[in-house]
Amino acid sequence: MTAETAHRPHPARRVIEHLVPVAPDSRRWGLMLVLALIGPGSVPFALLVFGTQNQLLRTNYSIGAPMLIAVATGAAVVLARYRPVVAWLLAMGVFAAVAWLGDVSGWEPWPLTVPTLFALLVSLFALGRDRPAWVGVLAWSGYTAAGTWVVWAVNSDRIVLSYNRFTNDNPAVENLTLGALLGAFALLVGVTVRIWQQGRARVAEEERVAEEERQRRRLLEERTRIARELHDIVAHHMSVIAVQSSTAEYRLAGLGEDVKEEFRSISDQARESLAEMRRLLGVLRSEDEAGARAPQPGPEALHGLAESVNRAGTPVDLAIGELPPDLPETVALTVFRVVQEALSNVVRHAPGAHVDASAVASDGTVVVTVVNGPPPAPAPPGQESSGLGLVGMGERVALDGGALETGPTPEGGFRVRAALPIRSTAEESV
Repeated sequence: MTAETAHRPHPARRVIEHLVPVAPDSRRWGLMLVLALIGPGSVPFALLVFGTQNQLLRTNYSIGAPMLIAVATGAAVVLARYRPVVAWLLAMGVFAAVAWLGDVSGWEPWPLTVPTLFALLVSLFALGRDRPAWVGVLAWSGYTAAGTWVVWAVNSDRIVLSYNRFTNDNPAVENLTLGALLGAFALLVGVTVRIWQQGRARVAEEERVAEEERQRRRLLEERTRIARELHDIVAHHMSVIAVQSSTAEYRLAGLGEDVKEEFRSISDQARESLAEMRRLLGVLRSEDEAGARAPQPGPEALHGLAESVNRAGTPVDLAIGELPPDLPETVALTVFRVVQEALSNVVRHAPGAHVDASAVASDGTVVVTVVNGPPPAPAPPGQESSGLGLVGMGERVALDGGALETGPTPEGGFRVRAALPIRSTAEESV
């Protein structure tokens, strides 16, 4: 199973997500999921609104063929998720149709039926959440203007109803006022959700940028550390060149003057290169490392490393094969650093797991392998890894022209394998 198929949602879940705009974590029945069931795009709620509207218009509002109006009411709820402006236009169309075609005796809510009111609220909420605030305000103002005209039309007999005007007030007044207040509230909630979502998006973006910057800084620190260690190795060879070239005219008899001048030139260039490298080291080395001048470790230091990890409670079986005596210093250092970083990862993320570590030479290649089994107990919290230790391994191995393989084992552990070619300085310079 690949990572892509592991994170692919189940087909049934994809169907549900098209029917109901579920919350980010739909496994919990929280407030967001409950709101999603009656919010923009909810097909079950749209079907409920459609059925209720169709029955009410037929029985209470004297509309003989209300199917088209009921379909428009349900469609407004669904379209609010994708096209909130179109959804609002549908809701207003339903409002106008009921106002012109419906008739009431005085007690039914008119011209906003209960399903129409819900469709209008859902569309206003979607406008506030998904569109600029001025669009939502304009839509609410349009509804208010239309409602004001309906109230005037009823009072001036432009719209004739069956209610008793001597015993009942204009039914549109309270109905449309309630719709205006609830609509303003729905619009305000939508705008609030929009601001909240934008704030979360900004925070997530800032966290992503900050994490990328932290990883970039740690990677640069690792590269700087590698550069400092390589400086010590290269400086040693340059010092040998400088000493041998400067003493050659005294150690070797019968040298001509032109040969002595050539050795002096080599000595001067070597010393100048050493001075430049020391200045570079002053830039790379931090203040607390200014006095670090100890020799770089190699495979001979792995026994002491394994003993220290054993004392920490993580058993290590170390096997070091026959390594060439003239192993290049950069390769020797990489062997030690790969084992060191691999053991550090085991101590952090699988404390107590048994570790098999080995370093052997075969066919001109040093192969370093560190394999740990599953941990006897879960790792303590707060031990999440950024993966930069593995990145540092890769940087070192690539510097020596080698290959690094890392990954989990079928038994639940982890395996690190580095293959480092043994090349002489002359071969590297070709």
